[in-house]
Amino acid sequence: MSPAHFLGAISVLKARRSIGRDEDGGIEGLPLQLMIMVAIAGIGMAIILGWMTGLEAPNSIGAVYSSPTELVLEDENGDGMYEGDGISIVITVLDQNGDGLQGATVLLEGMNIVTSEDGKHVHGMTDDAGRVRFSDLSASQVGSSIGFVTVTVTKAGYGTDSNLTIPVIAA
Repeated sequence: MSPAHFLGAISVLKARRSIGRDEDGGIEGLPLQLMIMVAIAGIGMAIILGWMTGLEAPNSIGAVYSSPTELVLEDENGDGMYEGDGISIVITVLDQNGDGLQGATVLLEGMNIVTSEDGKHVHGMTDDAGRVRFSDLSASQVGSSIGFVTVTVTKAGYGTDSNLTIPVIAA
C-alpha cells in the first residue's frame, strides 16, 4: 500500500467520523426518528382512549324542583307576623340522566321558617319517582321582607345539592 493510498483511506475514515458528529449529517435519520415518535404517540393515545371509554360519569344530583315555587304568607291581624298554615310542598329530585332519584334525603330549612306539626325541621325521603311530599306545614315570618326556604338534598354516592331556595313572600 502506497503512502498516498494510505492517506486517502485515512481521509475517508475521518470524513465518516465527521459526518457522525456533524449535526447536518443527522437529517437522514430524522424521518425514522419522527416515525418512531409518531408510532409511540399513537400507541399511547390508543391506551389512554381505551381506559377512558371504560369510564362512566360519576353519579350526581341533576336537578331539584319544588311545587309551589314560592310560599305566600299573610298578616291577618295586622301585628307584623306573617303566617301560613296547611302548606303543602312537593320536592322532585332528578339524577344526572333526568330520572327520579329514589332514596334521597330532603331537608327544608331556613331561619326556622318551615316547621312540621311537632315544631321540628322538615325532612323526608324521595320515593321511586324522586318525589317527596310535605303536608300540613306552617311557616311564619316577622316583617314584610322576603325570606327563603333552603332545600338541601343529599344521597350517598350522589353528593349534596343546596341550590334550590323557595322564596317566602309576605303579602
